Amino acid sequence: MTLTYTSVTLSIALVLALPLRVWPQSDDKPPATASEVAAASQTAPSAPVQNPPWSDARAHEIREQLATTKDGEQRYALLIELSRGYYRSGHVAESLHVGDEILSDSAISKGRRSLKASDLAISYALANDYARSQKMVDRAKELAQETPASELETLPREPAYAFLSTEAEIDRRHLNRHDLALLKYREHADLAWSNFNNVSLSERRRRAAANEVLASVSGLTRLMVQNNRRSEALSYANEMQWYVDHRPDLHPTLTQRADVNFARAIALCSFDDYDAALDAINTTIAEYQRAGLVEHDTSYGGALRMRLLVALGMGRIQQFAADAEALDRGRATNPVLAGIVMPEEYDSMSLAAHGQWASANERISIVMAKTLRYQGAESPFYKYQAAMQMLYRLDDPAGQISDADIERYVMPLTGTNDDWSDASTRGSYDEDGALVASMDRLMRPGAPESARALAFRIAELLHVNATQGAMIDGAARLAAGDPALRALIEKEQALRYEQNTGRMMFARATDNLANLTGRADTAVLNRQSSIVEDREKALKEASEKLRSLRHDIAQRFPIYRELVAPAIPSPEKIGAILKPDEVYVNLYAGRNASYAFVVQPGGALRAVRLDVTREQLKKMAVALRASFDAGTPPSRAGDAGGFDLAAASGLYAALIAPIQTSLQGATTVYLSTSGLLAAVPFNVLVTRPAKTLAEANWWITAATPVQMPSASALVLARSEHAGTAGNSFIAFADPAFDGRKTLPISDTAAPEVRARAIPANADVTDFDYHRVAPLPETLDEARAIAAALGASPQSVIWGIQASRSQVLKENMSDDKVVVFATHGVIAGQVPGLRKAGLALAYEGSGLADSILTIDDIVTLRLNADWVVLSACNTGFATGDAGDSVSALSRGFFGAGARSLLVTQWAVESQSAKQLTVGLFQAYTQAPALSKAGSLAQVQRDMLNGKYGALYRHPYFWGAYTLAGNAAR
Repeated sequence: MTLTYTSVTLSIALVLALPLRVWPQSDDKPPATASEVAAASQTAPSAPVQNPPWSDARAHEIREQLATTKDGEQRYALLIELSRGYYRSGHVAESLHVGDEILSDSAISKGRRSLKASDLAISYALANDYARSQKMVDRAKELAQETPASELETLPREPAYAFLSTEAEIDRRHLNRHDLALLKYREHADLAWSNFNNVSLSERRRRAAANEVLASVSGLTRLMVQNNRRSEALSYANEMQWYVDHRPDLHPTLTQRADVNFARAIALCSFDDYDAALDAINTTIAEYQRAGLVEHDTSYGGALRMRLLVALGMGRIQQFAADAEALDRGRATNPVLAGIVMPEEYDSMSLAAHGQWASANERISIVMAKTLRYQGAESPFYKYQAAMQMLYRLDDPAGQISDADIERYVMPLTGTNDDWSDASTRGSYDEDGALVASMDRLMRPGAPESARALAFRIAELLHVNATQGAMIDGAARLAAGDPALRALIEKEQALRYEQNTGRMMFARATDNLANLTGRADTAVLNRQSSIVEDREKALKEASEKLRSLRHDIAQRFPIYRELVAPAIPSPEKIGAILKPDEVYVNLYAGRNASYAFVVQPGGALRAVRLDVTREQLKKMAVALRASFDAGTPPSRAGDAGGFDLAAASGLYAALIAPIQTSLQGATTVYLSTSGLLAAVPFNVLVTRPAKTLAEANWWITAATPVQMPSASALVLARSEHAGTAGNSFIAFADPAFDGRKTLPISDTAAPEVRARAIPANADVTDFDYHRVAPLPETLDEARAIAAALGASPQSVIWGIQASRSQVLKENMSDDKVVVFATHGVIAGQVPGLRKAGLALAYEGSGLADSILTIDDIVTLRLNADWVVLSACNTGFATGDAGDSVSALSRGFFGAGARSLLVTQWAVESQSAKQLTVGLFQAYTQAPALSKAGSLAQVQRDMLNGKYGALYRHPYFWGAYTLAGNAAR
């Protein structure tokens, strides 16, 4: 039981021996426990553990004093000294027993006993005594509720913070339930924020609450990433960065500022943005140094480890050998730093930093084997360790990694139709780096077709991951609304618990057998061998039940499956659902090169490495969008209006020209992108350089680009056959963001250009939902579309009625066209906004109740041919703006919409109305015309001057783009 003993020893060390400043940057070992965090946040940098002399005589002396002392504070101090003394002398069991004494001593205050119960809960969980651990949590909660407010002023930490953190750690470490741990950590952070903002509390308690918030930033961010909520993680980390810069009442220290940058580094890695992550962790280390932290400090060592992981993801770990050497010195001095992760993991990084790749691979393999036995392949710990191993092998110039090796790494992450991967978890740090490096190796010159097909799967996985986190809550909402699905999901959760506990029991039984071998008689060994066999059988049965149940869920509820774990289809399956004039294109922008994959009708796959980097593409994308995002359309015919023709032709040359021969004959090009490419308006690209707009040869004259979140979304859209809706139209327009009743304004009084919800350069220090830019002109557009479709004016809901609650109440399952003429908002656009959505009428709390989030959208139960988002002009304000729109698309597709018409920038009102009305007139009047054909027809008409010379500029005709199933 060496592993268990070590874990318990570490947990007690953290409780009893160390004045830790913050929670360690832990991955597979416990963080600082309950009673130490708040007080520790104000202490000096941590020093190595010192074990002062301890004698039985002192223990006897303390026992005598306890026999004559009734004062609770004195008894607590004596028992703490006794517990620490036992621990420091190596008597761990006795130390735990003293902890139980503290808990049962009624003379000691309830608050202190609650804190001790939380500490003991972690220790017992790590000792694999979960039943006792849960009793400790329950006792901690009971005592916390009974703790008087006056005592909260004297405690080193509030008991509620302690038991919430403890529950979270037990959930993720003992139960292997990182989703439950995230809920508890969020509850902890929300409580701390609430207390901090409660001006009725004392300054001491508010200060302690601020420290709780700041101390948990990196841990909460990491949990979000581990739960595959990367957009939410980055939004949260950026939000906390904003708070430490704009909330002086937080009084952040240098080390707390450093911790926030640490969190940003974690989040940025999950976006394959290792350059920005390196900048963030460099800032962290510099701030730690300014604060006086030494290299053996737990947090400083954690930052060095993080920089090594970032460098590994970039293929540059050997440039940071000095960090590895400093980390080796630190963990040799500080046993708590040494215990944050398994020693073999530290060893592997040090070996890799010195170019000893084979040895690094051997050391990380030991860690992976332990994690796999105890937590399984779906554990985020195992996933990041597997990514480290893959990078070691790919970086080894003498290595012989094969395509089959890469496939063994990739396939568990992508899953199959029959056995989905747990897409709700992901590895922190290097998973994207390993996937992209694998894709690069598979795309080498002369690689077989099978290698390129596997590279395509990786590219699809990267796109799915870009929006996957946004789908999780929506899937839960969907399940909650369907009793049959809910019952299956509850059964799936129970089987996951059975599998996790069965795995741990099997691992412990195997360890026990290994420890007995050579030391026990035959009868004992036989009994233990029988236990191992029983545990293994139970684990296999639970795993098979789970696999079978997931297959059943996927068959009966394919939309739910698409939301929680999309099945990545093969090129053959994609080709089978493409029409003769369609192709599917996956584009991925990488740090060192980019990639294009084209699937043609029938399933033929062409894979191309593009000699253009993400940074080069970003410069062109920003240049192309600049005139659009400025929101100032040209006022004279022939005026270029700042449109960057060089960027428009440059992007085409970099991304489309290399695959143009594979697009021949296709009039509809489904484009799957993520990251910065998701914000590129492909419909305004030009096929060759031009000096003036008159000379431009627009790609849209030959083909219509259609956005598609992923190939799995396209396959699902083509496989779902809902009946035709009976009603023609419903719209939500001109929401009352200020919550006031108003009269509609005339079209002539409306502004020419629709504003963003929040201007890109706005100061959001004191965000007020009432100040969201109104959209009165959208009412006229919605009514014009209604008229074109023959719908009544009453089908347009506006003003205070255009609210989230009204949308959720409406039965839209029989509406062919659904219009949301309102702002699209993206995660992180303002502090507190962590999910993309649509801004609707103010209902009392602003962000909390007036945004129709993706979670809401998934539950709408649509049967619409079209969903129109006519003011969703998010622009290129952040790196994941395009991903937010893709996430909205996935949400609407999950709700039953077949296609979306989305604006890409702030449209000019009159041209927008003419374009949308013209589109729906063309679509209704020509039954053979596809959706893509309808949009292409009206855009080409506008481009060719049918609506006036001014509207020939791409600002007017290029604003709308189609997403989803572009067929009729």
